[in-house]
Amino acid sequence: MQVYNKSVLYTFLRCFVVNPVINMSLRRLVVKGKENLPNDGAVIIGCNHTSALLDALAILRAQNRATIFMTRADIFRRPLLFKTFTFLKMLPIFRIRDGYAAVKQNEEIISQCVKVLEHHYPLALFPEATHRPKHSLRSLSKGIFHIALEANKAFGHERPVYIVPMGLEYGDYFRYRATVVATYGEPINVTEFVKQHQETETPARILALLRDELADRMSKLIAYLPDTDDYDAQWELAELCTAQSQPLSPTERLTLNQAAIKRILEKKSSMTAEDTSALYADALAFKKECLLHGIVPSSTGYKRPLLASVGKSVALLCGLPYYLFSVLTMCPSWVLKLLIVGKVKDEAFHNTARFGVDLFLWPLLVLIWGIVACCTFPLVPAIVAIVLLIMAIPFFHDYNAFARHTWSDWQWVLNKHLHPRLSELLKRLKE
Repeated sequence: MQVYNKSVLYTFLRCFVVNPVINMSLRRLVVKGKENLPNDGAVIIGCNHTSALLDALAILRAQNRATIFMTRADIFRRPLLFKTFTFLKMLPIFRIRDGYAAVKQNEEIISQCVKVLEHHYPLALFPEATHRPKHSLRSLSKGIFHIALEANKAFGHERPVYIVPMGLEYGDYFRYRATVVATYGEPINVTEFVKQHQETETPARILALLRDELADRMSKLIAYLPDTDDYDAQWELAELCTAQSQPLSPTERLTLNQAAIKRILEKKSSMTAEDTSALYADALAFKKECLLHGIVPSSTGYKRPLLASVGKSVALLCGLPYYLFSVLTMCPSWVLKLLIVGKVKDEAFHNTARFGVDLFLWPLLVLIWGIVACCTFPLVPAIVAIVLLIMAIPFFHDYNAFARHTWSDWQWVLNKHLHPRLSELLKRLKE
């Protein structure tokens, strides 16, 4: 079975099983720049990688069509897993850590990728080669460019080959049902790029130029902050700046974060090393004390924090009956998630584990309780009960997140000694 073969079963599972669970796993997915996806050539998507499998699921949902993904080769080792992942339209790619002999097998993998592109499937890769929950980028690996260049050799004279940069910006890397902004950037026409440089540059240099170009375009699609020793302090300041504007949407939050980061980096260039160190040290000290009280940056931006806290508390009380209903009916899902997450050390994999539990348990629990409802209540109450069951898991996670934010808001109200410290930090940024 070839990965690019059409499959009615795959299409059915993607549309009617996987997509609904992806929708449940993400509180909101905003797709931007879809007009940048070319329709006249082969498409290779290069995306940042921050949240393990959830990144691929977000891309799959944003694409809303069958898409071939490249993933680490070690998960393909057993024959059954190989068949399963091939059916799911995934191809292995070997990394240096797999050994030199293994990496040599990538030549055959690249040939398969070219065939995928010839069959008009989009190919999605994570050029950073590993995930990292940071608003930054690792150095891009060469695999995506080797594939693009080989595809261009094979059929670039007939139709162009494109690398489309993509950025995923999460509202929170570690909370289940976070918001995500998925942005397609301006595509790189690899065919034209090669034509422009092949007479003056070596193949190795062309690859390096492509890598620089893709990294630059990807960085503009996220709240990109260079991964330096000052990263934590700079990101804390950026979040505090953004919180003061109280963004209403994930897109607005991304835009405000980008503007805040630009301002912070510009401010650093105009400050002395001593003043910069003092500002960053104070920012980290402020963050540490906020964490001690359970305060998140978004709580610091309310003009009337007491009114906001009271309003949220009333909303929590109103939603409590449905919350208890969701806890009771979906208890096996919560328990299994806690057990699995407790054994997974890499926090970036936690949402992947939660997705896996929901993929298998959520439909089963809804079916079981739905049958009970139909056998117990008249038609209309039974339908209402089934609708409530379908929404129970997302409501549970949203209620928990809302409760945490409400607690944070109250802590911000009560810890008034932190307010002048915040004002001082923001003032020093504006001076």
